[in-house]
Amino acid sequence: MASNDLILSMGSAFRGSMDIIREGMAKKEKQSTLALSILIHVERQPGVSQGMLGKILRRDPMTMSQAVRALQSAGLISSQPDQEDRRIKRLTVTKKGKVLGQAMSQGEGKLLGALSRNWGKARINQFTKDLAEYNQFLTEQAS
Repeated sequence: MASNDLILSMGSAFRGSMDIIREGMAKKEKQSTLALSILIHVERQPGVSQGMLGKILRRDPMTMSQAVRALQSAGLISSQPDQEDRRIKRLTVTKKGKVLGQAMSQGEGKLLGALSRNWGKARINQFTKDLAEYNQFLTEQAS
């Protein structure tokens, strides 16, 4: 595999994973891959700022604002101004968003269960470690 194939393969793998997770959702619940990524992160880090989430997901402020507005319109997340700096928006998942999050978690569980049966726990743990290191490398490169 050529080195530039790594980045293409990683992007394809992420989109493929999200597509499989989305398949288990009702049609009316389906959201964009970015929207689902936002929902996952907000559920795992309640109160995260929209700006910090943009940095984590490596998205520009305009793209994040549009995606957050779409999630708010769908009733999946809410936004409150930070108590100290009213310009900062703090995001939380709504009850409706938590229901969707549970559906996503079930899809993730099925996918990871199948991968675990195929690869084994040790290989998955090493892959997870490698991806975390790669993500840290990207963060350092962006600074």
